[in-house]
This record gives sequence, C-alpha cells and structure tokens, in this order.
Amino acid sequence: MDRIYESCLDTLAAYMAPGKTIVFLGSSGVGKSSLVNALAGKEIMVANGIREDDSKGRHTTTHRQLIMLKNEAMIIDTPGMRELGMWDVSSGLGEAFSDVEQYLGKCKFSDCKHETEPGCAIKEAIANGDLSHERWESYIGLKTEAKYSDGKVAFLRQKQQRNKNIAKFSRQKKLENKKYGGGKH
Repeated sequence: MDRIYESCLDTLAAYMAPGKTIVFLGSSGVGKSSLVNALAGKEIMVANGIREDDSKGRHTTTHRQLIMLKNEAMIIDTPGMRELGMWDVSSGLGEAFSDVEQYLGKCKFSDCKHETEPGCAIKEAIANGDLSHERWESYIGLKTEAKYSDGKVAFLRQKQQRNKNIAKFSRQKKLENKKYGGGKH
C-alpha cells in the first residue's frame, strides 16, 4: 500500500468513530467495496477487479449492507448508482447561497436576468469582487437543476393522482357490475 493511499485511509478512519454510521455512495465500480475492505482490514465485501479494456471497475455490490467495524463504527455499502441528483432542494438553496441571494431583488429592474442589464446588483457584486463569478455560476447551475427536479416532482405527483383516479374508477365499475348482476339482464 502506498503512502498516499494510507494517508487517505487514515483521514477517512478519523470519521469512523464508535456508534457512527457512514454510507458510501457512488457510481458502479469506483471502489466502494474495496474501501470497506481496506477500512475493515480484511475482505468483507467481494470486490471485482478492473476491466482490462477500459481500466474501469466492475459492478460488484447488488444490495445494501450494514457492516460493523472492529471499533464499532458502522458502514453502509451500497450498490453503484447510475446518477445522483437533487430532490426538492428549493428551501436549502437559499440557506447555502445566502451570500448570493442577498443581491437578488436589488437590481435596477425587477425583471433583471443578471446578464447585460444596467444596474444589475449581481454583475456589480462580481465586478467589485464581493461575489465570485464561480459562486454565481454554481448558484445558477443548482437553481437550474432545482427547477428540473421541481418539474419532476410535479410530474410524479400528477402521475400518482392519475393512477389513483384510474384505480377509483375501476373499483366503482366493479361495484356497479356486482350491484347490477355483472351486466347480465
């Protein structure tokens, strides 16, 4: 084991306190199970090797598993994920980006797009160095993803309501059929 790898394990081990539960999330084949084994000091999880053709890890874990380490810290190893995304972050976004949101609503025009409009508080804060351009871009990116997630939530709620309506209609038809002898006269 090289020194960098050992140093990383030591850093991570500092979070592995008795009674704490840690979960590993990430893409398939990135080494979550191998990391669990390294922290445990023995092979607890089966870990497949690296594919020769593209040097990427192979999907190994097929279920979530809670593992108790010798020091009584717990790790949850999870199957790999195809993608990770946000789900309903609207309320937390303002808290995480209060430094950005303090400039919103302070522009000369109420419909400011924060692009080329004169009197834009955001552009002014960036120009003054009070707000970094990278921070603004991060905020915009997360705001865009939050809009997408909000749309996804609304779509799923509509779909759920539609399915409930279909089930209700189906139950009503079954009751009517029973009441009137199954449609036989």
